[in-house]
Amino acid sequence: MFEGVKNGAGLISASFKTFRQYPILGFPIFVVWLIYAPLIIYFKWHFNWDMYNNKAQFMILFLIIYFLAFILSISCSVMLELLQQKETGKKFNLAKAILITFSYNLVPIMFLSLVWSSIWFILVVIKLFIKDKSSQSEEKSAENVARTLAGSNDSFGTFSIDLLLKGIRMVVFLIIPAFAWENKGIRQSFSRGFEILGQRKAEFLGGFTLSLAVEFIIFLPAGIMFYLSDKGIDFPDWSWFICIFYVGLAWSYSIYLEQMFAAELYLWQMAYEKEVAIWTKKKSEYGEFKDTYPDFAKIRRPSIIDNIPDLKP
Repeated sequence: MFEGVKNGAGLISASFKTFRQYPILGFPIFVVWLIYAPLIIYFKWHFNWDMYNNKAQFMILFLIIYFLAFILSISCSVMLELLQQKETGKKFNLAKAILITFSYNLVPIMFLSLVWSSIWFILVVIKLFIKDKSSQSEEKSAENVARTLAGSNDSFGTFSIDLLLKGIRMVVFLIIPAFAWENKGIRQSFSRGFEILGQRKAEFLGGFTLSLAVEFIIFLPAGIMFYLSDKGIDFPDWSWFICIFYVGLAWSYSIYLEQMFAAELYLWQMAYEKEVAIWTKKKSEYGEFKDTYPDFAKIRRPSIIDNIPDLKP
C-alpha cells in the first residue's frame, strides 16, 4: 500500500513538472472553463426555470450535465493526442490533436459521456435534495458568482458527493486513453480502464488523495477571501472579479492534474505490460532463467519531459 501511495505521489509530482515545461497541455481544459463558467452563471441566474414543469427541468439539467461531461472528455482527448504526439517523437500540433478528437475519438466520447453524465445526474439530484437551501443567496453579485464557481457553499453531505464525483471523473480519464492511444472499441475501453484501476488501486487512491490535497491548497486563497467576507470584511467588486479569474485558473489546473495523473498511470501500465511480455517470451524460450517477474514499482516510469518516445511502436 505504501509503495502504491509513493507511486501515486510520483505521478502527481510528474504532472507538476510536465505542466511547468509544457503549459500547452493545460490549454484544452482552460477552454472548457471559458465555456463552463458562463453556462453555470446563465442557468443559475438568467434561465427562467419556472417556465418548465419538474420533468422538463430534470431533462434540461441532464442535458447540461451531458454537455459538461462531453466537453471535459473532449479536453482530455485533445490533451492525450498532444501527449501521443510528444511520446511518438513528434512536435506538438494542437490543430491535429483537435481534428483527431473530433473524428476518430468522437463516437466513443459521446457514448462515454452518456454513461458518465447519467451517474453524474443522479448524484447531482441527490445533492440538490440534501443541500441547505437557506445557506445559499440567490442574489447575483460578483461575490456570489465566485462562490458558486468555487463551490464554497457546499455542506459536509454535498462535499461527500463531490468526492465521489471526483473519483468517477478520474476513472473516466483512465478510460479515454484506451480508445485515444490503443484504438480500442468503447466496450474494450471500459474493460481496459477498469482493469488498470483494479491492478493499480493503491496508486489510484494515492493520486486521488494527493490531488485532493493540491486542490485544497490552490483554492485556499479564494477560501480565505470567502471566510473573511463571512466575518464582515467588505471587498470591492474588482477584487471579486480577480477572485473569479483565480478560481478559473485553479479549477482548470485541478482538472488538468486529474487528467495528467490518469494519462501517466495508463502510460506506466503500458510500459509494465511490455516488460511482462518480454519476460514471458524469455521464459517460454529459455525455460528456467534468473530474471524475476517484473515489479511495477521498479519499471521506469514514463515521462513526457524525459524526451523518450514511450508510445513509439
